[in-house]
Amino acid sequence: MARFWRRIHLGRNPLARRSDRVEGVVLLVVVLGLLIALPIAALIGSKTYRGQLAVSAEQRASRHAATATLLEDAPSPVPATDGAYPTAGGTSGGVHASWPLPDGTQRTGTVGADSGATAGTHVPVWLSDSTGDPVPAPMTPSDAATTSVLAGIFSWLVAALGLAAVYWTIRLILDRRRATRWDREWMHAGDRWARS
Repeated sequence: MARFWRRIHLGRNPLARRSDRVEGVVLLVVVLGLLIALPIAALIGSKTYRGQLAVSAEQRASRHAATATLLEDAPSPVPATDGAYPTAGGTSGGVHASWPLPDGTQRTGTVGADSGATAGTHVPVWLSDSTGDPVPAPMTPSDAATTSVLAGIFSWLVAALGLAAVYWTIRLILDRRRATRWDREWMHAGDRWARS
């Protein structure tokens, strides 16, 4: 902390160059920018949360849970061969199944099922109220919270990376100018020493 304070507050140091003072001011602006970015990131996260909750409510209102019955066996997991990874015991791509619609009719189509599930197995599915087709499960409030937290963190990180890029770019420019100035001063000093 003391080093940071010395960097932004050079005071009346006679050895401090104008470029050192500019660098200190830029560093102070970057730190203030990072602090200001925190409430902005929180605002973005809260707006994202409200939006995601609205999407979640709309999805829950337009979808309903049902139980599908598999009409065929789901593919079994493929055993690993040399150099290949075994497939996980997760869901297979799609298996023919049937499910009841709210009006009592039966619908057939493909649904995801656990690998190795046999025909006749009951699988929970989510259906669209308008079409009766399988759809992804509606977003939960915890999904909305996770998305909003990630949006807030991501927005702050973008601001931090942008401010850091500005700082390092300005510092690189200042360092090049300082090096050029040092070279000129050394050449001038060398000329004076050669004449002495």
